[in-house]
Order: sequence, then C-alpha cells, then structure tokens
Amino acid sequence: MEQSKIAAMMEGKTLTKENIDHMFHMVQNASGQEEKTNVMKHSVFFVGQLPLLDHYIVDLERTRELVGASVPESELADCMDHLLEGLTTQKLLLQKEDGSYMVNTKYEKSIAKVRKIAQAWDLERSQMTEETESRVKKMYQTGTRYYHNGDYEEAAAAFQNTVDMAGYRMGYYSLALMYKDGRGVDRSYEQALLCARAAAARGARIADALVDEIKSLMETD
Repeated sequence: MEQSKIAAMMEGKTLTKENIDHMFHMVQNASGQEEKTNVMKHSVFFVGQLPLLDHYIVDLERTRELVGASVPESELADCMDHLLEGLTTQKLLLQKEDGSYMVNTKYEKSIAKVRKIAQAWDLERSQMTEETESRVKKMYQTGTRYYHNGDYEEAAAAFQNTVDMAGYRMGYYSLALMYKDGRGVDRSYEQALLCARAAAARGARIADALVDEIKSLMETD
C-alpha cells in the first residue's frame, strides 16, 4: 500500500523510543545554523503530539503513558528525560520553577499546524482500522476461542495478528495477560507492561488496573 503524504510526514517524528532517542541526539550534536534550524523543525512535531493541560502546560502523566506504550519500564525515565531535555534545549518547551513544562508560545502557530497534522494522522490510522475492523474482530474472537480451549500458543498468535493488522487495543490487552501469566508465550513482565500500556494508550481503560498489577508484580519479583 502506497504511503500517504501524512504518514510520510510523520515518519520518524512520533513518540516512540527510537524516534525520541534520535531526536535527542540530533539536538545534542547539531552544529551550524542550518542544521540547528532543521533539527528544530523536526522537533516541533514532537511538541505537536504532546497532551496539554491548561495554559499550555504539558500533561506529564499522560505523556509518560503514551511514551510508555513503546518503551520498556527500565528505560522509560531516561526516554522521558531525553524527550523533555531535547525539546527544552530547542526552547520549544520551557521548564518552570515548579518542575513543570510548558509550550513556548513563540512557536504557537507552527505547533498548532503540526498538531492538526498529528490529528489527521490519528484519523487516518483510525479509518484504516475501521476498514479492517471486521477481520480484526473475527481474528480476536478466534483467539478468544483458542484461549478458552487451552490452545494458548494459537491464541497468542491470533491476538498478535490483531495488533499487527490494526493496533487493536483488546489484542494488546489480551497479550498483556498472556505475557503476565506465561501462557502461550514466555512470561515477561516487561513485555506484559508494554502491551498493557499500549492498550491503555489506545483507549482500553480496562488496561489501567492491569498496568498497576504488572508494575506491582515487577516490584516484588
């Protein structure tokens, strides 16, 4: 399938571990005015996706949840630091005395434009999901049947397919349970937490309690 203009524009500029680390190192190593300007333009896309509270204050808890959907728990703090430090170095974010971060409104027009692009990208992805929704739901139901019949490896494969096909939130949730319990897959609390956070970030509020449960298990393991 041909990549859309929006998808091409967002490539490498989303809130994933690889992209955040890349952005951070670009910021740290930029030399020369032209290179610094290009890095700043690149970094604007990250700010355009940050959830905000009133008065342009960054919602750090929600940001951590979004970043945590693709970053292992052991690396989450460093990745958040890279994101915030990189954007603060670029003066796109300003750190306040109370430790919070706010968007530098000097760049409000640029960030507002990118936010519209990010929203259009989310809409595009959700429309793609709708187009495959019927197949995804059937695949998920197949996985559920396998699970209840004790065919855990087949169930895990089916749930993984729903994630690969459409980033299906309940597919992530079910995989999180399987990684937590070691059913059909090798037990991994790290992978379980990633899947649970991915489910929560996609709107599966049922995953919030699972995130807390897995974190508790990791602390006592």
